[in-house]
Amino acid sequence: MANNLSLPAVESYRPEFEDRYDVEFQQVRSRSIGLCDQVAVNGEYREFPLANKTDSISAITDLYGETSPDVPTFGKRRVTTSPYKSPLIFDRVTEKKFGTGESQIPVSIANQKAEAARHMDKVIVGEEGKNGGLLGNAIEVAANGVVSYPAFDSTYTIPVNYDFASGAAGADKGMSYDKLMKLRTELSKLDVMSQDGSTNNPSPFGLILSSDQVLQLLQDEKIRNRDQASAKLEEVASGILTDVMGFTMAVDDRNLPETAGVKTCVAFHKGSVKFGYNEMPVHELDRLPTKNHSVQSVFYWDWGFSRIWDAGVFKVPCIG
Repeated sequence: MANNLSLPAVESYRPEFEDRYDVEFQQVRSRSIGLCDQVAVNGEYREFPLANKTDSISAITDLYGETSPDVPTFGKRRVTTSPYKSPLIFDRVTEKKFGTGESQIPVSIANQKAEAARHMDKVIVGEEGKNGGLLGNAIEVAANGVVSYPAFDSTYTIPVNYDFASGAAGADKGMSYDKLMKLRTELSKLDVMSQDGSTNNPSPFGLILSSDQVLQLLQDEKIRNRDQASAKLEEVASGILTDVMGFTMAVDDRNLPETAGVKTCVAFHKGSVKFGYNEMPVHELDRLPTKNHSVQSVFYWDWGFSRIWDAGVFKVPCIG
């Protein structure tokens, strides 16, 4: 059909509207939950009874002597959960006149679900001075029922300036092969790591680090010469949960704390921490008669995270 040049200019060049929303780049799944034990918390909290190892051996030096028994020590750590919500509202008039063929509601529901997944990572890392998370306060219950909130024990920290040649005497450094091996060594000394079944801790280790630290590892000559390790780190950089050099690595560029150019990565034994959930994300979609029958979309969830054994969680500070 020939162009009709007699049409007014406004009719010839009408605005066009795409019939589908283009969504802002975002993380849509939790990256760290795959590193953690997950447990249901059906009430206010869930307690984990802990049995400390015994140290009661003594030589028998006389017949019919006293046994002088030691009293075994026990403790408890607690995981609590907190409720959260993500509410949105959609005016029915505005939605019909927004200029696209697709409703705002389905794409927003997907965004809310992604937001909940990112919040899961935030709760796992935690925050110094607050209860819960890898880096926050644990919840301890004494034998007499007294509850305390022990902070992260800084004893379990790999020095930011550590390398094998100079120990902790040189300049601050990023993530490196030497730091990973130092971390494995310290875990082994605490009987947290087992390579041969000689301890009761065969579970894998998690390491949460940022993209910058993955890049630092890829530039480390001691790793670049290991083709398999380099290939695995490239998978980590792509957001894939991958086992590398004894650690299952997950990238988190949002929640790891950074102070004066030093970012705190965190490594942990899977059995040393618990992710507790009372309710995984549940979606409610309602019309509100008192709001001109606008549509409300709400996600609800209820979860928390806590250290169970302090010796299984290490800070790994890195520059960059």
